[in-house]
Amino acid sequence: MNKNVQKGIFPDWFSVSKIQKYTKKDFDKLLKDYFENKKRVYSEIKSLKKEERNFENTVLALENCDDSFDDTFHQIGVLSISHTKKEYRDLANDFEKELSKKNVDIVYDDKIYKAILEYREGNYQKEKKSLDEKYGVGSVKLFEDICKGYKRMGFDLPKTKQKELKNTIKKLSKLSIDFSKNIDEYRDFILCSREELKGLPENFIKTLEKVEGKYKITLDYPSISPFLQYAESREKRKELVDKNYKKGGVKNLKLLSEIVELRDKKAKILGYKNHLDYRVENRMSKSEKAVYLFNNSLIKKLEKESNANIQELNEFAQKELSGYGNIKKVEYFDLAYVMNKLKEKKYSYDSAKLKEYFELEHVLKETFKIFGNIFGFVVREIDAKERVEKKINLVDKNVRLYEFSDEKSKKVLAYLMFDLFPREGKYTHAGHAKYLTGINSIPVDVLLCNFPKPTKEIPSLLSLGEVETIFHELGHALHCMLSTTNYFSQTGTNCDHDFVEVPSQLMENFLFEKKYLKKLAVHYKTKKSLDEKTLNKIIEGKNFMNGYANLRQLVLGKFDLDLHSGKIKATDSAKYYITLSKKYFNSNLPKDAIFPAGFGHLMGYDAGYYSYMWALVYAYDFYSEFEKVLKNEKRLKEIGRRYRKEILEVGGSREEMESVKRFLGRKPNNKAFLKKILEK
Repeated sequence: MNKNVQKGIFPDWFSVSKIQKYTKKDFDKLLKDYFENKKRVYSEIKSLKKEERNFENTVLALENCDDSFDDTFHQIGVLSISHTKKEYRDLANDFEKELSKKNVDIVYDDKIYKAILEYREGNYQKEKKSLDEKYGVGSVKLFEDICKGYKRMGFDLPKTKQKELKNTIKKLSKLSIDFSKNIDEYRDFILCSREELKGLPENFIKTLEKVEGKYKITLDYPSISPFLQYAESREKRKELVDKNYKKGGVKNLKLLSEIVELRDKKAKILGYKNHLDYRVENRMSKSEKAVYLFNNSLIKKLEKESNANIQELNEFAQKELSGYGNIKKVEYFDLAYVMNKLKEKKYSYDSAKLKEYFELEHVLKETFKIFGNIFGFVVREIDAKERVEKKINLVDKNVRLYEFSDEKSKKVLAYLMFDLFPREGKYTHAGHAKYLTGINSIPVDVLLCNFPKPTKEIPSLLSLGEVETIFHELGHALHCMLSTTNYFSQTGTNCDHDFVEVPSQLMENFLFEKKYLKKLAVHYKTKKSLDEKTLNKIIEGKNFMNGYANLRQLVLGKFDLDLHSGKIKATDSAKYYITLSKKYFNSNLPKDAIFPAGFGHLMGYDAGYYSYMWALVYAYDFYSEFEKVLKNEKRLKEIGRRYRKEILEVGGSREEMESVKRFLGRKPNNKAFLKKILEK
């Protein structure tokens, strides 16, 4: 991947923009061309004699087979959840289903597997020692992973079982795409009178759409989040939360049941105990037993603190909040509101007023400076004039484009597209994706976010949580953008799944260091920095409700693990989540709540949600090294450059534990993790 950076091969932006205009005819031609190419390459690989096989004509030929198509496929993947036109999104989704379905038939080729075995048993033994030196670090691991991959694809199975497995995988692919699409395109809202908006900041109210004289509050994050935090109307908060618990719809519950059943079937065909057993085999955790031990032991550690957090909320609400005196406990639709009020009291700052200090443009500028200084890169925005000159036409006018260059060599390392604001049909959360892989040019990554849209009077103002989201997602992007691996399959986030969140969660810690927070928090009108007292209060409050927040993550992890280990039936998933909420948080969710239908992480993070907490162990351990040198700029840069070299640049080209030890200079431990999650 590094070769294109070294050679300065820039993206062909004109070709990129053409893909945004694809019609049904274009998608059909792309499929046809792709499969013709794949069949041709496979035929060439299969035609070789055993003694002729080597790393280049067998392994590299297989690895590079899709190189001329991968960029287009990644763009279509992003556009399928972000294009401005529903017609295009539907075509892109249909294309992805068809691609996945037909690809199964081609990759399940016994003769290709035979070619791999022939090389492994033949010339690989002679070439192995020199592969990393000749073709680059990660070459041996590439081949070993390919061998493991074919085994996990069922090539050791009898023909009848292989056929059954292929059909199962095809069905899974289609249903998974449908499930995610149903969430992204789910639309519901409530309407409020001006009186029912009492408690909400005026700046927020001004951004709301009006329908028949009433204000529209949607399920999109920039709308639902402030409403639940500030709206005094319990009735309206309940109405909104209850609608949110139906996100995805009943049809997604049915899809989920089919998907979980098919996942279990696939795992058992391959000889695994269940889907969880299958998934963890090639992760850092390695076993179902290890994952459950990790998750359950932390649940036990945090239950007491979480209960204390909830009790504190109840007592505060009953004693100090109007209208809560006779209420026995804080309900599920009260949590965000009461937490916000308690936080304001304990730490003496108004979170609504605080947003005025986090103006999006300023936050982005300072964030890039902070991490550029630590990790050694420089960022500049590609403005409108340059976009015209270079024929850069992005999917929406609000998408930004940034160029990342190495601070020392001045070479362009990557581009980052920042899709900032919500729109109809767009992915509703925040996420990172690859746009151009780096195979054919300097790479391009994209961050899909949903921050508050600016108006003529007010710029986009962020909550502290939204600033944290920028830090988190940028961590994912840098993991890919700063990668120097030789193979795309090992770039950045193409590492063990339970290590993926380490760089993103590491980044969040920097937000709560005063030296950085002070640079970020500048009032959008007066340009004055946030006062010292409030800065200190924010830092003091960073672990507010830590027990509850972390336990919630662990309970979601438990739900996911139990669902994919067969401990519960998928048809009972909605009821089971209601039961877990009652058991661990004493929450009485509505009987018709169908939370799993809108739990998007069940696609992609299936049997892997635990990894958010698992990765925290390493993220906090890593950050402990930065913490030691925060006041020493020279040493901070040294640690930053070492992190870039030993973690970000190598991606999945070597075992994750080796990278961890190289960065830390020691074995990892959970001391920093336990201190952070349990400290008051």
